Amino acid sequence: MGIDLWIAIAVMSFLAVLAAALVATRLYSDTGQLTMLGLAMSASAMVLFLQYGSGQLFWARVIPVSAAIIYSNFASIFAAMAAGWAWRLPNIPKWRRATLATLLSIGSVIAILWPLLAIGLRPPPLGGDQWSKGVAKQTSWATCSPAAAATLFNGEGIEVSEAEMIPLCLTDYAGTPTLGLYRGVKLIANRHDRRVVLLDGGLTRLIADDDWPVLVSVGLPFGVEDRRYVEQWGWIPGMGHSVVILGRTTDGSFIVGDPSVGLEIWSQADLDLLWRGVGMRVE
Repeated sequence: MGIDLWIAIAVMSFLAVLAAALVATRLYSDTGQLTMLGLAMSASAMVLFLQYGSGQLFWARVIPVSAAIIYSNFASIFAAMAAGWAWRLPNIPKWRRATLATLLSIGSVIAILWPLLAIGLRPPPLGGDQWSKGVAKQTSWATCSPAAAATLFNGEGIEVSEAEMIPLCLTDYAGTPTLGLYRGVKLIANRHDRRVVLLDGGLTRLIADDDWPVLVSVGLPFGVEDRRYVEQWGWIPGMGHSVVILGRTTDGSFIVGDPSVGLEIWSQADLDLLWRGVGMRVE
């Protein structure tokens, strides 16, 4: 899977064990009030993080390394802390404390290993190397992101295929995690002495920069009244997709490499509606 992931797993495992040990030996009270509060807060933090913070691309700004998907999963630390407090719960039989602590410890391990476990549980398609006018075509519904990454690099003069990007991006049968896509782009960029720049500032900044190609995450929001996106162009509300903006036309429209269909022309209104505000370029 890559030495970067195994190093990150080792580091996060050490931090999780350290957090559990610190809680179990120092941050508890014999009366149980601090212990119960700590257990409740750490368990809540784990759930909230998984719901709202896990896997977001902004973590790559804080941790700009290829294994950001592992380093940024603080759910493992929260679960380990909860295990430490569970072991110190007062007035509860030891076997019950041990059972709860063990279950939380297993949750911490699963959180650390999840990108690899997901691939094992949902093996990815093999991918291919199909192109149309400079756009890598996705060979399955789950591989739009690796194909878009290949298109991005093709625009930078770097040859890479969808099939090569699939394992680097940690793509599985269900799709590609956002930080997995970042990993794949980061690894190829590093090989060629390039750097990955995350987009910010929205559409206005993107147009002002006028620096193409850029890989962007898009999707049709729920509740859009214009039925053309669904009925004529096949967009599914709520489903994420990856495309590459290759440049602009003389009338200000955008030349888009869509791995599902090939080259397209999008208006600014299309991009404003479909773009989710995140993406990256290689410099």
